[in-house]
Amino acid sequence: MYIKTSILKICLYLLLVNTLILLTKCSLRILPLNDVIDGIIIHLNYKFIKYKVYAKGIHLNVNFENLGSVRHIIESYKDLNTLYCNLNKRKEEESIDKNTLRTNNCVIFVNIKYKENLKHIYDFMEYLYINTSAVALIFISDNFLYENEIYNPHEDLNITIIHPSILTYFISYDRLSEYDTNNYDKYIFELYWGVNHKTDIVHINYHLDYGKYFNYTFFIYMKNFLLDLKNHITYEIQFSIHKNFTIEPRFCFIRDSSYCISKPDYMNSNVVREVVEQQVRSLCIYELTLIDDIKSDIVQTDPSDVLQSDPQGKKKLFSEKYIYYINALFNFGFERKYCSSDFNDLTKKCSDKILNILNVSVKDVDHCFLNNFHTYMKNMIKSKFYVYSITINDKTYKIKLNKDISIKLICSAFKNMPKRCKDYLFNELIDADYVR
Repeated sequence: MYIKTSILKICLYLLLVNTLILLTKCSLRILPLNDVIDGIIIHLNYKFIKYKVYAKGIHLNVNFENLGSVRHIIESYKDLNTLYCNLNKRKEEESIDKNTLRTNNCVIFVNIKYKENLKHIYDFMEYLYINTSAVALIFISDNFLYENEIYNPHEDLNITIIHPSILTYFISYDRLSEYDTNNYDKYIFELYWGVNHKTDIVHINYHLDYGKYFNYTFFIYMKNFLLDLKNHITYEIQFSIHKNFTIEPRFCFIRDSSYCISKPDYMNSNVVREVVEQQVRSLCIYELTLIDDIKSDIVQTDPSDVLQSDPQGKKKLFSEKYIYYINALFNFGFERKYCSSDFNDLTKKCSDKILNILNVSVKDVDHCFLNNFHTYMKNMIKSKFYVYSITINDKTYKIKLNKDISIKLICSAFKNMPKRCKDYLFNELIDADYVR
């Protein structure tokens, strides 16, 4: 349950003179400054995709490093009648009006400073989900810890959650430092991750990193769903490359200039070069295997994006071959391994073998690679992103995505849901995570 991010958008509203000032767009905003709070979603419940959830928040005046003190404070708050929001499961109140859900339950804010404590996050999430009525958990992270998580995600957060849990969000300390933690009772938080720009054809921009196991396994879990909806979605693949002053030299590859990748999950003597070159080859393969579609209404991409609609104005439609290429490259779901006996093989030799099987011209891919290497590299350097990121229509999610949440996010972006989506959501109605 991982991979990649909306911008978490919480809308923060200021309650002045008992009047709730409403915002039209969902984002984490603090009035009157209209600040947008960016962050990483550790876990997302469907409730926050379907509804705009309004709740009050409470800041725990203790660091997460002292987990015993954190739990003690929460337990003492559960039966405190003077608390302005609720943590007691027996006193939960919720009201639903169309797409809005209002609750008396608390959004919990807690500070976290050291990476050694990341491993306790999931246990704490489970504790809150089972023992309290808390609606969400927001970690206010040390700035250095947050930056590290963006560009070199910690293994302690790469854990699959297969059971219901609390919505959990990871933000930088700088984003809330100017606000007095003693005044959280004056705010109302709106938590919402739904896709506002709904379309007939949903457009996905997936941020792929061949060095991160949990990133490319997205295609293990999503392959059948993507193929089922191939007539209803378009997608782009985007990669990111860093310059050597931001990454350790051993994660860099010298080719006329220096190109660096995020710390890979596996290392061998050629892995950095293989990741860099395979990303360019994959962009070429992606481009060459797309097909034209003259009737889609996909969201327009930024002009600076690496891959565009073609110059004649035709949109590009979903290609099965690229999904099969990724699947074969990493030996996902194939009866036999096409390349080496290793788990994955990013070499050109392996790539060429798969292309021949898929009837994609190796000559065309080679030509694209040679002509576009530095152009693609330049665009990758411009487009730094959190390793686990996905953009659905116009909304970016920095998130540890699982198959379930990925499908629900994509389905929520349709003007009219395809039958595949309706069937999936219907089967999820009895899921406790759906209800809570």
